[in-house]
Amino acid sequence: MHAIEFKSQLEHGQIAVPSAFHLLEGQLVRVLILLDETASGEEANQFMPESIWQKTAGAWQGGDLVRDLQSEPEQRLALE
Repeated sequence: MHAIEFKSQLEHGQIAVPSAFHLLEGQLVRVLILLDETASGEEANQFMPESIWQKTAGAWQGGDLVRDLQSEPEQRLALE
């Protein structure tokens, strides 16, 4: 496997691959997208989707959550 690094900007949901890399039409490639580390934290985070934790934190709309008492654990056969 060979790694090719270049900088690009997402436009209309597409990233252009520079023709200087001479990739063949239809050639299979593996794509790894890394956000530019030089972007400020707030600038980089504006494009990141919210995590499931941020989307659901504090979202419970029901009453108080109550945990029922636990019963005694079942008795199992002793190992020999």
